[in-house]
Amino acid sequence: MSVVLDRGAFLSQDRDYNHATDDEYRRLRDLADQAFKKRAELSQQSQQAYKQGDGALAKDLSEQAKRQLEVAERYNMQAAEYVFTSNNADSGSDEIDLHGLYVKEAQWILKKRIAAGVRGGEPRLRVIVGKGLHSANGVAKIRPAVEELCTEAGLRSYLDEKNAGVLIVDLEQANVPPSWETTPYGNQVHPSKPPAAHTGGEPQPGYQPTTQPAYQQQPPPGQAPEKSLGELLLDLFCQCIQKAK
Repeated sequence: MSVVLDRGAFLSQDRDYNHATDDEYRRLRDLADQAFKKRAELSQQSQQAYKQGDGALAKDLSEQAKRQLEVAERYNMQAAEYVFTSNNADSGSDEIDLHGLYVKEAQWILKKRIAAGVRGGEPRLRVIVGKGLHSANGVAKIRPAVEELCTEAGLRSYLDEKNAGVLIVDLEQANVPPSWETTPYGNQVHPSKPPAAHTGGEPQPGYQPTTQPAYQQQPPPGQAPEKSLGELLLDLFCQCIQKAK
């Protein structure tokens, strides 16, 4: 078996990566869920303390809730990096696989990839969105989000005739908003409702994203900092360009 990826699941020509059965991916998402639930509990306790006139306790509980939000977002970022790397390790230069990402994660990554493709003169992009088999109640979430994104930017998209889980986006003569290439992950427009997992999980309770999530922590002395999702995407995109040459 020829190993394609040394992080997480091993990939080979015989078996495609499946995030739904990856223990590490599920562990990270579960930890995020737990932190979101804890954050919701602390927020409720803070409100109760405030109503009872205990401002000091209310403030302390509120600060604890904020820290739990940072923890949850950090775990979700780790899960997004993990699944994106695993799914795209063997993708073609004109493909991007969004399996296992939450909608807001997938939208942010796809904006970056489309903007780079337009700038690089690529004719089209194959976006692997899946068929919703791992989504809650079997209802696809990534595909309609991608189609909505394309509609807003005036991009033509259509299903691959041979694979209903792939959307093809035409990039020729396309114009996308400059913000697609420059907006940091934490500053993107967030949904008003909790993000639902593309894996069949329930929305995370009490989710209210911060404008500057604390995804990046300072590494221990002598240890290189972990790459952000944007840096990881750029690395993979450069690899795709090299493969295409």
